[in-house]
Amino acid sequence: MTWPNLTPRQQAMLIDSEPDDVTGTEGVGIELRTGADYAVAKALERRKLGHRQGPGGFLPGMYWNNATGLAVRAAVITDEAEG
Repeated sequence: MTWPNLTPRQQAMLIDSEPDDVTGTEGVGIELRTGADYAVAKALERRKLGHRQGPGGFLPGMYWNNATGLAVRAAVITDEAEG
């Protein structure tokens, strides 16, 4: 099941923005390098699964999962393992 109806690129970005190794909950940022990356990040942000920032400032354009995004990430990984 592709929960919640995520495209393959959205699933990949959600999975790549994994929990950090210190708290196990905060998302690890994904650098947004192309217009397509920004489009995927915007789609995830509209679904309330994370947020994006930049470009500008100290960091390039970045995407991070939020708590909901990390929960969906865990569900997607579980679905893939069972499928």
